Amino acid sequence: MPRGLVPALTTAAVLAVPAAAAAQEPRDIARDYLKQNAAQFGVTAADVADTTITSQYVTAGTGVTHVNLNQRYNGLDVAGGHVTVNVGADKQVKYAAGRLLKVAPAASTTATLSVTGAVESAADELGLDEPERLSVVARRGAETTLTDGGISSAPIGAKQVFHPVGDELRLAYQVTIDDATDAHLWFVTIDARTGEELARDDWTDHDDLDELESRLGREEAPAAPKAGAFQSAFSLASPNPVNDGSAYRVIAWPAESPNDAVRSLVGNPADSLASPFGWHDVNGAAGADFSTTQGNNVHAYLDQDANNAPDFDSSPRGGAALRFDFAADLTEHAQNYRNAAVTNLFYSNNMMHDVLHRFGFDEVAGNFQANNYNRGGGEGDYVRAEAQDGNGTNNANFGTPAQDGGTPRMQMYVWPGSTTTFGQPNVLTIKGKDGPSFGAGWSRFTPAPTKAGLANQTLVYGGNGCNDAAFPSSRPAKKWIAVVDGGTTACSYLQRVLVAQALGATAVVVAHDAAGNPPVLTGSMIDEAPVIPAVAVTQADGTAIKALIAAGPAPKATLAKSPTHPGIRDGDLENGIILHEYGHGVSNRLTGGPGINCLGGNEQAGEGWSDFLALSLLMDPTKDDPNGPRGMGPYALFQPDRQGAGIRPRPYSRNMEIQPFTYDSIKTGGWLGGATLALPHGLGHGWASVLYDVTWDLVDKYGFNPNLYGSWNSGGNLRAIQYVIDGLKFQGCNPGLVAARSAIIAAAEVRSGGADTCTLWASFARRGLGYSAVQGTTDRNDNAEAFDTHPSCVRTLQSPTLPEPQLNEVTAGDRVQLRFTADGYRELDVLTKGSPYSRQVDCTTLQTVTPGQTAITPRPLPIPALGELRVNDRGMFVFPWRTDAAWAGTCRELVATERTGKQYRAYYRFT
Repeated sequence: MPRGLVPALTTAAVLAVPAAAAAQEPRDIARDYLKQNAAQFGVTAADVADTTITSQYVTAGTGVTHVNLNQRYNGLDVAGGHVTVNVGADKQVKYAAGRLLKVAPAASTTATLSVTGAVESAADELGLDEPERLSVVARRGAETTLTDGGISSAPIGAKQVFHPVGDELRLAYQVTIDDATDAHLWFVTIDARTGEELARDDWTDHDDLDELESRLGREEAPAAPKAGAFQSAFSLASPNPVNDGSAYRVIAWPAESPNDAVRSLVGNPADSLASPFGWHDVNGAAGADFSTTQGNNVHAYLDQDANNAPDFDSSPRGGAALRFDFAADLTEHAQNYRNAAVTNLFYSNNMMHDVLHRFGFDEVAGNFQANNYNRGGGEGDYVRAEAQDGNGTNNANFGTPAQDGGTPRMQMYVWPGSTTTFGQPNVLTIKGKDGPSFGAGWSRFTPAPTKAGLANQTLVYGGNGCNDAAFPSSRPAKKWIAVVDGGTTACSYLQRVLVAQALGATAVVVAHDAAGNPPVLTGSMIDEAPVIPAVAVTQADGTAIKALIAAGPAPKATLAKSPTHPGIRDGDLENGIILHEYGHGVSNRLTGGPGINCLGGNEQAGEGWSDFLALSLLMDPTKDDPNGPRGMGPYALFQPDRQGAGIRPRPYSRNMEIQPFTYDSIKTGGWLGGATLALPHGLGHGWASVLYDVTWDLVDKYGFNPNLYGSWNSGGNLRAIQYVIDGLKFQGCNPGLVAARSAIIAAAEVRSGGADTCTLWASFARRGLGYSAVQGTTDRNDNAEAFDTHPSCVRTLQSPTLPEPQLNEVTAGDRVQLRFTADGYRELDVLTKGSPYSRQVDCTTLQTVTPGQTAITPRPLPIPALGELRVNDRGMFVFPWRTDAAWAGTCRELVATERTGKQYRAYYRFT
C-alpha cells in the first residue's frame, strides 16, 4: 500500500500488484486480487468470496480495464462494500481502491415489509405526500420498478440489499425518488423489517445558498460588454466537425461569460468523433431529427414552473437550416432573452459532451447520450437541461441517477441580485411633478419590463382580476395597466395576467396581500405564455397605488426596468456554471464506474472536480494569470471579470497569499481566522485549488494548447484534464483527498510512463497532500497534512549543504550558496516557476508551524536571490539565497523543484 494512504480498517488503495498467472480475464484477475489482498482492506478472503461485477470497461489509450466489484451476501449486494480494480493491458493490477466490509451473518434474511410499503415509508421519512396508485411495473432480480405514485418525476426504483448497521447487516430496500415537488433525487435506505430509515442521500448536487447569500451583490455591476470588446485570443473548433450547416449565437468557449466576450455565431461546432451525426440527431442516420434545441446529448428547454418538464414551446427553433441566432440585450432582464439563453445552454452542454468524449468520458464509461450508436454502455440518458428553472434563484444543480441509462437533470437558475445593493428590479412611476415611484418585483412566466418601459399608461384597478367582470367597463381602449389584488386563493397569477391581456392591458401590477417583499409571480407553463409583463409590489405600495386610483382622476404611470438594477442575470449564459454542473455528472459516473453513485463522506470532493473542469476547459492564458486571482461564477454575482472573487471562499490562484488552502484547511476551524470551510462546497474549492496548481505546473512544463480536441499530451492543460479524468476512473468509491491524489498519480503513471510523476508529487506536496499525508477516514478531522514529495523524487543539494533531515546552521541574514546538478542539463530554465521556496518548520519535529499569522499554514515564500542563477561548464548550478535577519531563532525548509518535478530539499537553523 502506498505511503500516505493510512486507511480506516476497511478502506485501502494498492499500487501495481502482480496478478495470478493463471487468471487471464480482467474480472478473474480482479477477483483473485481481492482474495489475495483482502487483508489490505481489513477483511478476509471469505468476506470477498462472493462478489458481483457492477461494471467493467476499457479506457482507450491506456488499455486499462476498470473492474468495479461489489460484495454480496446471501445473493444480495452489500451496500458500501465496493472496490475498483484497474487491470492493465499487461494483465497486471495497476491500482485498486475502495472499501470492503466484514460480512457478519444478518439477523434476518426475510423481509416483512413489501416493496410498496418500503416506498411509502421512504415518502413518509422525506415528508412527501402519500403515494397514490403505487404499483409494480417490472422486477429484475433484487430490483423493482414502480409507478411514480404521484410523488416522483420518474418511475420509482427499489432494490433489496444488505445494509451495514454497526457490526451487523440488515436486509433493506434502497428506494430512489425523483422528487416531483423540489430539486432532489432522493436515495433512501429503508429497513425491510421495520420500515426504519437507515440512510439518506441526495443525488442532486446543489450550490450552497447559505454561502452565496453573503456574496450576492458585493460588487456593483459593470457596464455590459460593448460590441467587439473582450474577444478571446483564440476560438475553439473541432478539427473534424459535422458539416450540417448548424449555427448558434453563443458565448463561445473558452469565454466563460459575457464578461469575457460578446455573443458570436459559431458554425458546425459538433465533433464527428463524439457526435457523428451532429447535435440534433437521435436515430443514427444522416440528417437532423430535431430543429429545436434537442438532440442526442441534451434537450435544452425552459422549466419556469418547476414541474421538471419543458414549458410550452420552450425549445428554440432553428428551422431547417439549424440556425439558432437570437437577439439579446444583456442589459435587460433575463426574461427578455430566453431563446438566446436556452441556445447557450444547449451549446455548452454539447461542447462538454464532445470535448470530454476525447478524454475518456465516452459511452462505455457512462456518458450521457440518447443513442450510443452501438458503441457500448447504457443509452437513453441524454441531459435534460432546464433553463431559468422555477425551483429557485441564485443557484444551479445536477441530478445523476446511479444506473447508466438513467436520465440526468441539470437545472439552471436566474440570478436577480441583491435587493440591498440594487433594489427591486423594476419600478412603477406615477406621472406628475411629485409622482411617487414604487419598486416592483418580477414574474417568471411573462416578459420583463424593459429599460424603455411602458410610458404614459393609465392605471386601472381590477379587483381580484380573475375575470372580465372584475374590471370596470369604463377602462381605456388602449395604453392601460391592470392593478389587481394578490394572493392565489381566488385564482392564479397566470389567470389574472391572461384575463388582463385579453382585455387589452399592456401590463399587470399585482398588489401583494401580505406584509414583506413582493412575491415572484409564478404560474403553469403548459400552455402558451402571456406576452405582456407582470410585476408585484408590496402590500403597502399596493394600498397606496389603489388609493391614487380611487381618488381619481385615473393616474398615468410608467412601468420600466429600474435604472438602479443591472438586470436579472441568467446562469445559462455563464459557461463556467454550466460546466461545473455537468461536472457533477462526470465525477458521479466515473467514480466507482457507471451503475453506482458513491461519492460520499465529508471529504468527498465532487464540488472540486466540477470547479476544476470549468476552470481548465475555459482556461485562457490571455486572461488568466496563474499567480493572480481566478474567480468561479463572477458574472452571476455581477462582478466585472473572471478575476472577481466569485462564489467560492477565495479565488483560485497558485499564489498562496490569494488562495491559501492546504490539506489541514478542511478541518473544523482549519480555515482562515479559525473559520470552517463549508461542506461540500468549501472543501471542494480546496481540492480544486490543488488541481488548479497541478494544471499550471503542467502548463509551465509543456506549454498551453488552446485546442481541446488535441492529443492528451500536446499541452500541459490537456495532460491535467486527462490525468484527472483517468484518476476518477481509478479512485474507487468514497475517496478522500489523499485517495483522489493517489489515483491521479497512479493513472498518470500508466498513461505517461511516469513522465509526470514527480511533477504531480511536487504540486500536491506544496498544498499539504505530500507523500506522508494521512487521510484517515473520509471524516474531515482525522487527516494530517504533509509537504514532502515521494522519496524517488528527492535530490540532494551539493556540499556543503547537509541532506535532509539534518539541519544546516546559518546566521540569519547571511548569503547561502545553493549548489546542484541536473543529470547533465545545463539550461537556466532548470527550475520551475516560483522555485525555490521556503517554509518555516519546527526545529525539533521539522513539521510546519504557524508563526502567529491568520493563515492556517505558513506560506511557501519564493526565496530572494543576491544574484542570478548560474551554471558552470561542469553542469553545476549555483543559486545565491539571501536569508532574512528576522529568521533568527527559527528553522526553515528550503525546496527547489526541477522542471522534471524532482526536488532538492534541505533544512536550515538560523542563529
